[in-house]
Amino acid sequence: MDVIKRLNDLRIERKISVYRLAELSGLNQSTLANTFSRGTVPSIVNLEAMCLAMGVTLAQFFNDGEKVETLTADEVDIISDYRKLSASAQKALKELLKEYNK
Repeated sequence: MDVIKRLNDLRIERKISVYRLAELSGLNQSTLANTFSRGTVPSIVNLEAMCLAMGVTLAQFFNDGEKVETLTADEVDIISDYRKLSASAQKALKELLKEYNK
C-alpha cells in the first residue's frame, strides 16, 4: 500500500488542504510538507493524527478495497478531546457514558 497516496487521496476526497489538515491534526505544517511533498512516510502516531483529523481510524485506513466508514466531525472532536484527558478523567468519562447508555 502506498501510504502517502492513500493519505493524499483521502485529503483530496474530503476537500481538506494541507494547511487545514495541520490545524485539524495538531501536526506542524513542516511535518505534513515532508509527507506530501518529499514523500516521507509518517510515523504511526502522526499517521493516526492525520487519519483522525479526516475521520478515519487506522484500521479503516489500512482496510484496502472495502468501504471506509468515516467519523462525523463531532465524533472526531470527541475522540480528540478524550485523548487529551488524564487517565482518571478518561475512566470517569467512560463510566458516565455507561450510565447514559443503560
